[in-house]
Amino acid sequence: MNGFPLLPELSWASQRILSGLRQHTSRSPTLPNGPEGLSSACSGDCSAFSVSGHDLPVRRPGARIDPDQGTLGSLVAFGINFNASKLQVPISVYIVFILIMVMAFFVALFTIIAPSEVRRRDGTPLAHYPHEGIWRELKNQRRLLQDWRILAMFIPMFASEVPIIVISSLNSLYFNIRTRSLNSLMFNVMQIVGAIWIGLMLDNWKIASRRTRGVVTVTTVAILVIAGWIGLTVWLYRNPMDLLNPPLFDWTDGPFGGFFILNLIFGMNMVVYQVTVQWIISSFTNDPEQLARLAGLVKGVLAGGVAAAFGTEAAGLTQLHVIAYNFTMQAVGLVLMFAMAWKCVTATNYEKEENVIPPADMQAGKDMEKDDRHS
Repeated sequence: MNGFPLLPELSWASQRILSGLRQHTSRSPTLPNGPEGLSSACSGDCSAFSVSGHDLPVRRPGARIDPDQGTLGSLVAFGINFNASKLQVPISVYIVFILIMVMAFFVALFTIIAPSEVRRRDGTPLAHYPHEGIWRELKNQRRLLQDWRILAMFIPMFASEVPIIVISSLNSLYFNIRTRSLNSLMFNVMQIVGAIWIGLMLDNWKIASRRTRGVVTVTTVAILVIAGWIGLTVWLYRNPMDLLNPPLFDWTDGPFGGFFILNLIFGMNMVVYQVTVQWIISSFTNDPEQLARLAGLVKGVLAGGVAAAFGTEAAGLTQLHVIAYNFTMQAVGLVLMFAMAWKCVTATNYEKEENVIPPADMQAGKDMEKDDRHS
């Protein structure tokens, strides 16, 4: 219950309307921290793209972090199921989840501001927002699919969220209800840890080159991802399962320890892989409208990857075959991410896009250069 029923319903146009547009700004389209986490089921990806579109590191490490709405739900489920004896989810869990998702709608409705009203700390707007009709917008979205850089990132986008499918399936097949709830809670907690870590990597002032930051981050993420998939394969070999007689381990049983560590790794995988994909793609432009289109595209492709991962489970493949498929997708995605970070991530996109307004300090520097040339 991580908001998935909502996300596929958001069209690219809706993603534009809900766009987070927080690039170099002190004003947020949604209330910060807790309320933003609640509304992230609707606008989280747009916010991530807008913040990831920085040409320079932000001054607050990890500033692109948004609380994961799944953590609150998992905590509720764990509390309710702590002493559960039956293999079923209480009605109270569903009621709490419904209330949380309804709250997200109202938080988004009353706290999102118009993109034209967003200002940086220096008082400058982010961009000009010329009116565009629906046909113009459809043409702009079509152009995304004609950009070879976007096409090269399709597999990384597609593979961004597959860990949650694999881990959720194994969690339900191997463990009892209270142990599942604990695993689910810690999976979401590690997404917060992963978000802090990936923010420190991608916004690291000690690495001045944006390209170098991208390459170093992709390499580090690759180590984590590959280690997790190899470890999970080994764990499955050591703990074969009969589908007709599932073991339903408790956290007091031996096999739980190894899976618990892997669950933490894949919780981090879930966020660091996806944020790195978003960071690379958002480095292609500083235009908030283009970033919003990219957010919608990424969410659509990502949802396709999740659906395909569900399909491998539904097709009756063994868990080892399911892992082989998803591992391959993420590994190929990592190779493409490394290549794109090396070739396509540049120092800045300012002065290259007509509708984008550079920060005041960049404009002042440009004016000083003109004065020097005239003097």
